[in-house]
Amino acid sequence: MVLVVQTDALFWDSLVFKGIDEVEVQAVTAAFGTVEVVARGRAVTVACPDCGLFSDRVHDRYQRRLKDLPLADQGLAIRLTVRRFICGSADCPRRTFAEAFSRLSVPHARFTTRLNRALERVGLALAGRGGPALG
Repeated sequence: MVLVVQTDALFWDSLVFKGIDEVEVQAVTAAFGTVEVVARGRAVTVACPDCGLFSDRVHDRYQRRLKDLPLADQGLAIRLTVRRFICGSADCPRRTFAEAFSRLSVPHARFTTRLNRALERVGLALAGRGGPALG
């Protein structure tokens, strides 16, 4: 059974994306013990990380799935749509670049930054003993 939860942007922004204004919630579903938040970037233009030129030309999109801290004894996953942009500068060596959600997660990570910090604290508190059982 899949339950579609009301997408109240203010509620989910304050709960999941507090302090992360670069992400917009599109939908929220709950099924089989997991809450999934579908989100995307808010920015219309994004700066190239190499030359700094802003671009609004979208080349492609892809999905990232990030695990986050549990919510009311349910797993929380974020399905994030990331856009790849075309750099418009002829002098720039980078032709395309992806949106960076630096406050949410580091590139290529499968966990959010706050889940990663929580796992680090557990590992330090237990000195590595018992940490693998949480995985």
